[in-house]
Amino acid sequence: MNRLLLTFPLVLITTFSFAQTFNLGIKGGVNLSTVAFSGPALNFTGDNQNRAGYQVGVTADVGFQHFSIQPGLFFITKGGKYIEEFDYVSNSQTYVEHVVGNTKYNYLELPVNLLYKLRAAPGVKIYAGGGPYMDYSLSGTSTQHVTGSTTYDYHGDISYGSDHNKDDKRINYGINFIAGVELKKHFTIDLNYSLGLTSIAWGITDKNRTVGLSVGYLF
Repeated sequence: MNRLLLTFPLVLITTFSFAQTFNLGIKGGVNLSTVAFSGPALNFTGDNQNRAGYQVGVTADVGFQHFSIQPGLFFITKGGKYIEEFDYVSNSQTYVEHVVGNTKYNYLELPVNLLYKLRAAPGVKIYAGGGPYMDYSLSGTSTQHVTGSTTYDYHGDISYGSDHNKDDKRINYGINFIAGVELKKHFTIDLNYSLGLTSIAWGITDKNRTVGLSVGYLF
């Protein structure tokens, strides 16, 4: 770990020293997200649905001849809506539960994208690329309406930690895919898709899936 901490700043310094341009910027937009679920072998059916959210933050563009490296730091909301139905047996009697739920996750996200840029017209560049991201969980909420053997509503905060006594994990990782257009070296419009690679929850496999549309300005 110490070797990694020493190597990373050296890589950044070397990269910046060879860069032809360096710009800071702001970016924000809207997104639709869902959670891909897989769990234990139960008599279970489910329907995942999109949830609207947003992202806002700062970015840097380290430019070279035909490509750039874009790290950033964003506040982003993710989550999803879902409908579940499952049955279970208790005291030799079978019960069917129907759940309508909604989860919201608030993250601090650190993406690092590698973009290939191509001049399409005077003052216009198109770009495409991608890269890894890390999400740090700030907070989250879960709401459910349950009908079946009993009927009740639930609303609560999601707990985070590094053990199975908590609901979700504090940190998760994924990969971004991004494409967009740069206008007059300052304005950007892009579409991105982020694919969660690690489960956000303990005990089951929940992975974030998000598509977003953003606009930005490079100073």
